[in-house]
Amino acid sequence: MTLKRTAIAILATGLACAASFAAPARSASGIKVTASMDSTVLLMGDQSHLYVNVDLPASDAARARMLDFPEIPSGADYISRDGIDFLKADSTSTTAGDRLKIRYDYTIQAFDPGTITIPPFAVHLTGTADTAFSQVLTLKVIPVDVDSLETVHPLQSVVSANNKWYDYFPLWVIWVLAAAALAGAGLWLWKTLRTRKEVIEARREPVLPPYELAVSRLNKLRRQGLAESGHEKEYYTSLVDILRQYLQGRFHINAMEMTSSQIVKALRSNPDTRMTADMMRSVLSIADFVKFAKERPLPDDNVRAFNRACDFLEETKPAPEPETENPAQADNGKK
Repeated sequence: MTLKRTAIAILATGLACAASFAAPARSASGIKVTASMDSTVLLMGDQSHLYVNVDLPASDAARARMLDFPEIPSGADYISRDGIDFLKADSTSTTAGDRLKIRYDYTIQAFDPGTITIPPFAVHLTGTADTAFSQVLTLKVIPVDVDSLETVHPLQSVVSANNKWYDYFPLWVIWVLAAAALAGAGLWLWKTLRTRKEVIEARREPVLPPYELAVSRLNKLRRQGLAESGHEKEYYTSLVDILRQYLQGRFHINAMEMTSSQIVKALRSNPDTRMTADMMRSVLSIADFVKFAKERPLPDDNVRAFNRACDFLEETKPAPEPETENPAQADNGKK
């Protein structure tokens, strides 16, 4: 990390601490809620922990309702809230005298660089107007460093050219080179005409719809076995390119020129893809993690990403056109 980025991280930490002191936790009826994190600065794609501690009288435990506490549905890998992905949630409770203490441990991850404000967590007593709030937390997400060219080599000195280069070659060598050049020109002309013919024939063939083309390319990618042979980066690059071209052909989304966040935002704003946006986001997240964080995923992650790409295609493929009734068959039916 450069000196400039280190200064930004220190400044972000100071601002986060100041925000925590400026917005202290609010308690009610003997209930106290506090929130904290392992670190207020997180590198994009890294994981950290967020803790929420609830201290309340044991006699009020049955009436306490936890508000705005993230809950990961069964079968889901994560949920997103306020720009943060909650990957795992654990809780422990202890009793000391007449007090009940509950500790929530959330594993979090973030991919969008910038400053994220986490709203307070609240505990409400049923039948009363009392609600206890935790303090507001602030998280600074630092982007991943990108390699840059730092070494600039000087230009080579100018070398004087020979005045008569052909003086160094016998006459027969020149004739051989001329014949080779003529043969190369003929080969180039033959390949050009053949390629043009293939292009014309390809244009005559019907173009596959975006869904069928994407399914065909996914099957080809599966047969290549890139992930199994250790080429995870090439595997995810091909997988994401297939999905990007499908989005462009199927929904006219310019996905080839968009970032992962922009693609997910466009899907969520489209009524036809709003329900399947999380499938795409899951594939893009692990692909970005492999390409930019330079980490190797588990084999199960590769299979899960491929299956979710297939599920996204199946959920968004065009509905089959209704079959039209043959007029001749309709007349025979009337007779």
